[in-house]
Amino acid sequence: MTSESQPVTPNDLARLQQHFTGTATSAPSQPQQPGNALFDYAYMGYVRSAVSLQGGTGDPDLFDRLADMAEDENWDGLSPETPGDNRILRNYIRWTFERAHQQGRVSTSTDGTCTAFNTGLATGRQETIYGLFKRNSRPAGQPWAFTGWRSGSDRDFMEKFPPSSRPDFVTYTDNPAEYIYDWRRELVVSVEHILDDSGNLERFPAALRGTPHLARMAFKGAVDGAVDRVRRNYKAAVPTWYPTQNAVQLLLPLSLVDMSTVDLALVVSRQGEFYRGHTVLTTAMAYNNARLLARPDSDWLQPAAEIEPS
Repeated sequence: MTSESQPVTPNDLARLQQHFTGTATSAPSQPQQPGNALFDYAYMGYVRSAVSLQGGTGDPDLFDRLADMAEDENWDGLSPETPGDNRILRNYIRWTFERAHQQGRVSTSTDGTCTAFNTGLATGRQETIYGLFKRNSRPAGQPWAFTGWRSGSDRDFMEKFPPSSRPDFVTYTDNPAEYIYDWRRELVVSVEHILDDSGNLERFPAALRGTPHLARMAFKGAVDGAVDRVRRNYKAAVPTWYPTQNAVQLLLPLSLVDMSTVDLALVVSRQGEFYRGHTVLTTAMAYNNARLLARPDSDWLQPAAEIEPS
């Protein structure tokens, strides 16, 4: 997910320690920061470091093994600098477990020795993939230890979780209409607020960053074009999940320079009887967030490079 940098906490140090010693100094029952639930909950074993991922080095870890097990999908994005890092999948599992933990959908076996969660992914044969945990034998560590990924037909998983007791998929809304953009409602966008944010402006194409007036005019025209595009094809509005507000939002495609190229995604959310445009994301950021709900079925939002080209 996209987020601002946060200071290192004792909880962060505990998670780092597990990769070197196999233990943790504390195991809080609730995550201290959004997105940390998985490593607070269980000892995950070897995980490739950020340096290893950036350099394309290190032995495969549990996320790499999941990518091999799941049906074929581009989990890297299009960045040629980090092939094989499966960054989109790592983000997806982190937040899917966060949601499962939040909804109480991490199930415990009848004998109390194992727990599991539904990844929402499937094998090539369309068998659901689960994450399986056993009780952690290290008393100072997290309460559970990751055992591995299991399909619904794996024997050890079936013994602990017969069909009637298997963890369900996580959900993000009780109202399916939230996944669809209602073009009858007015879209209100604070152009000045978005352009005054230097972080947003840095996401604009290079030709517009140094010319605020042109950026403003291009942005206004792109918003109008996005609404027209959604009216022609409802799939152009891609649903996404915003964990901080526990809300489903929508992504609209913005073509700022050339109508054949989508440069940014406008994040909009329902506010009463209208939509409000909050901010803009690069297409890489937008795909990363949208993939939490489902693989985007859109002609414009595809796995992209982590750093957008100038």
